[in-house]
Amino acid sequence: MNTLRKKIGHEKLITNEKGEVEAVVMPVSDYNYLIELLEDYGLGKAIEEAENEKVMNREEALRYLENA
Repeated sequence: MNTLRKKIGHEKLITNEKGEVEAVVMPVSDYNYLIELLEDYGLGKAIEEAENEKVMNREEALRYLENA
């Protein structure tokens, strides 16, 4: 069993008449944990993408933002 599964795992599945899962009900603490993981992942990807970008000083950055 992986670490993520140990951290969460109290979800309930809502199914339709055919037995297909249509929704998931989970404790708020599990939901918040998943959101935090997604945010951390997204931040990590943004950092990876920015590693090859030109570094700007403050004035350049403000000019860039004004023209965006």
